[in-house]
Amino acid sequence: MNGGYAGRILRVNMSTGRMRELNTWKYVPDFIGGIGLGYKLLWDETNENTTEWSPENALIFASGPCCGTPVPTSGRAEVIGIAPQGYPIPWAAVSGFGGDFGPKMKFAGYDAIVIVGKAAKPKYLIISEDGAKLLDGEHLWGMTSYTTQDAVAAKHGDDVAVVCCGPAGENRVRWATIQSRSENAAGQGGFGAVMGDKKLKAIAIKPGSYKVKIAKPDELIKEVVKVSAEICPAGQHKLPMVDDDYPYSATKGKGRYGVRHQSCAYSACTGGGKDDHDLPRYFSKVPTKYTGDGTVSGVMYCVGQCSPWLLDNDWGNVERSVEFNKLCDQLGLNVWEIFAGMGWFWQNCQNAGKLPRLMGEKMELNKNGPAIYPKTDRHVGLSSKLGVKFLRAVAHREGEGDIWAEATPRAADKLGLTDQAWKTHKLGYAPHWDGRYLQHVKSPVWIVSALGWATQGRDPYDQQHGYVERYTSHVTEWAPFGEGKGKKGFPSWFGTKTISYREACKAGAKIYGARYANDGWDKPELSYVDKEYVATWHERRAIMKSSVPVCDRQFPFLYDADAPDNIGDTDAEVRLFNAVVGTNWTLDEMHKACERVFMVMRALHVRQGRTRAHDESIIPYFEQPANWPDEPAPQKLDAKKFRELLERYYELHGWDKATGRPTRAKLIELGLGDVADGLAKIGKLP
Repeated sequence: MNGGYAGRILRVNMSTGRMRELNTWKYVPDFIGGIGLGYKLLWDETNENTTEWSPENALIFASGPCCGTPVPTSGRAEVIGIAPQGYPIPWAAVSGFGGDFGPKMKFAGYDAIVIVGKAAKPKYLIISEDGAKLLDGEHLWGMTSYTTQDAVAAKHGDDVAVVCCGPAGENRVRWATIQSRSENAAGQGGFGAVMGDKKLKAIAIKPGSYKVKIAKPDELIKEVVKVSAEICPAGQHKLPMVDDDYPYSATKGKGRYGVRHQSCAYSACTGGGKDDHDLPRYFSKVPTKYTGDGTVSGVMYCVGQCSPWLLDNDWGNVERSVEFNKLCDQLGLNVWEIFAGMGWFWQNCQNAGKLPRLMGEKMELNKNGPAIYPKTDRHVGLSSKLGVKFLRAVAHREGEGDIWAEATPRAADKLGLTDQAWKTHKLGYAPHWDGRYLQHVKSPVWIVSALGWATQGRDPYDQQHGYVERYTSHVTEWAPFGEGKGKKGFPSWFGTKTISYREACKAGAKIYGARYANDGWDKPELSYVDKEYVATWHERRAIMKSSVPVCDRQFPFLYDADAPDNIGDTDAEVRLFNAVVGTNWTLDEMHKACERVFMVMRALHVRQGRTRAHDESIIPYFEQPANWPDEPAPQKLDAKKFRELLERYYELHGWDKATGRPTRAKLIELGLGDVADGLAKIGKLP
């Protein structure tokens, strides 16, 4: 084993200015890299008394061994720490982003950067071959994320990779992002607020001469060619759901705010096209330039396509929505929280006859919202003027904006609207691939989704699209978009042939090692059977993808209509990892490493006070009926069956059924004796 890792971790204490290097080899390959490395570092740095605002709360930037290599979609980095957005407890969590920061961190010779302590005055960190320095950042304080990056680049060169917080982060807004370039963002979790709390305005990395070693270069070339073909890159063919070709050329839009594809440095992402409402997934660029034909020049940005449904009664006004989206990026605010979180919360309040005004102005009711809204004739829409006013007030914590800066559940508590917040938010996070609102997830897919939501510290489907999106997209009966929908051979979102639901059930039984893993759509009596195996398999894949790292949306390759058993290339990520690092891990061995990481995450939550009651707190949300157009009847969670499923999930993980805490035997089995001792010391080991 001699490839992939730089071997060094930079630790910076903002309180003292002291910097030292940690040895990566203490943690890898057991913790893989990326979020695996980050969670173990967070365990070592924090204790049971650490809160989101504690000086010892570590803000960790980490990437994995394949970052900085030719592995497709590997240009990612992860942010790990105790996340302010979590509710009622700010759970330890992670948020990923793309662009050039991850690769350049590797080229500077580091696998991770750990930030602890708090500076008395604003600083920024510059890392280069000359070393790492904390420099005065007071002149940057108050700048937007774009002007900050421009100022840092003007001083240190345009080849620097920069991450920074905007005004929202400086003011500890709980849904503040960490931004890089124009659209790459660690959006979920509120880590921009942690950055601001530490008075760290930015980190700039000047790429050095370090080259990531590859243990088996010939093998890697072979695997890269194979995987690139399986990804089916857009820009080289016509997307099946689009009437015309969408040019995703990475040569367009040169400059600091040029093309950076969806959360990734890979130039041929298949994300994009038009959805079934004919609203384009557009390109975004600074300055914004609307082309008038339904697209915006710049880089494709997925979440941005949703914001039109929040602004105005004309929900298809793309140009205005792009501007709103870009203002969020500049201020450092999470678009998803305002659209999918606050937007739905406001709508529910309006429908209940509550909260008629915002910032002193009446909120409009949009009666022309898209079909994916919950069935109601009342949809909240903000005027452009009110939307801008609201965002600026939140970012600077001015007036009523100070309340909403706390994110929806805490704002609801302050406003006496707690009875509405549980309808949209779970553990502090807005709906996402959960089968109630927004993305339609078929039964029993949403039951597995509910299990993921119950047992993790944040919205789990930024890392687990590979299940909810890839599965539903690849089934013929569920295939999205166009006149050929539901017909044999009609393409999935990813341009591949679909398979029938029955074929998916047979393939799923083999993939997950459980007979009824995918069953339940046409046989409701099987909806809660074997779903613990599916949830476990995909949570481990989420760890894998964010640790290697590779793109969550593209991996894993679950199904292949041309394979005899309809099973795709499910161990592609492991082969890429082996070729880079020099290991010979099987898929089972990689899953074991991922289980180890997941166990550390759970131990962090237990140390923070996590109980089974927190896991079960999501049940009322999923008991809300979801009445989707293609389903025969409204769907809602059976609480008794779900609690039984949760217990089987605990048992599969080696957790105590009564408390949801990992057992000593399981922790020892995974080589986590220090974690077991840490929980025992505070009386939280069953």
